Amino acid sequence: MSLLGKCYYRIAGTRVGHRAACEGLRVARHFGAFREFHTPLAGTEMPYRAARELMRLWQRVHWSSGDGMMTPEERLAIFNLACSCSASGDIAELGCWKGLTTCYLAAACRARGRGRVFAVDTFAGTREHDTQYASIDRHGGSTLPAFRNFMERGGFEDIVTACVGLTTEVAPRHRTRSFAFVLIDADHSYDGVRDDFEAWSPMVAPGGLVVFHDYAMPDAGVRDYVQREVITRPDFEAAPGEILPNVFAVTRRQ
Repeated sequence: MSLLGKCYYRIAGTRVGHRAACEGLRVARHFGAFREFHTPLAGTEMPYRAARELMRLWQRVHWSSGDGMMTPEERLAIFNLACSCSASGDIAELGCWKGLTTCYLAAACRARGRGRVFAVDTFAGTREHDTQYASIDRHGGSTLPAFRNFMERGGFEDIVTACVGLTTEVAPRHRTRSFAFVLIDADHSYDGVRDDFEAWSPMVAPGGLVVFHDYAMPDAGVRDYVQREVITRPDFEAAPGEILPNVFAVTRRQ
């Protein structure tokens, strides 16, 4: 990370610096600059507590680091959803690869001032239809060491629990827990998404969110399942709905 970047994150992470960054960005856009999405600048537009935790995260883990499975825009959208969720409870991430998105979810817990993250994965690169990501070989067959490294770098070891196993097998261990936010990003087949939703949605608190990643992924069953079986349920509503083409969220009715 450059010295300029470090200075920017430290200054923008203060209340005065955050206000100045927001005003500077507003003026720049008035004159036609920075109108396209740009990750560090987009982070300053969030409420102060959320922006502060982003700046702390980016000082430790750069926003473009690692071979994450999400775009920076998607990670920020999911972070913002987790921060703004009104329900009380923890966060469950189903499918976390090396843990870059996990860091954002943990930062959201810090911004909210409550909750912890339960990150569920085999860490063996398991994908739908019993195939595996070819890149798992670069990690010696398991991404768990890389995941733990991300948690250490981010300073989240105290609020993140790695749950090793299949998502549907881990779910029964948490039946008495209440979740404010569940991110479904594991098996993207129709049956896989259905099984994850049915296993974890009963633990979502009223007003809590279930977020589906890879909603627009070709040849996946995410969109089909959501449209056929989720948005028609009486206990969930399609709100806020499609955040980005690849991110869809539903809310548990009060």
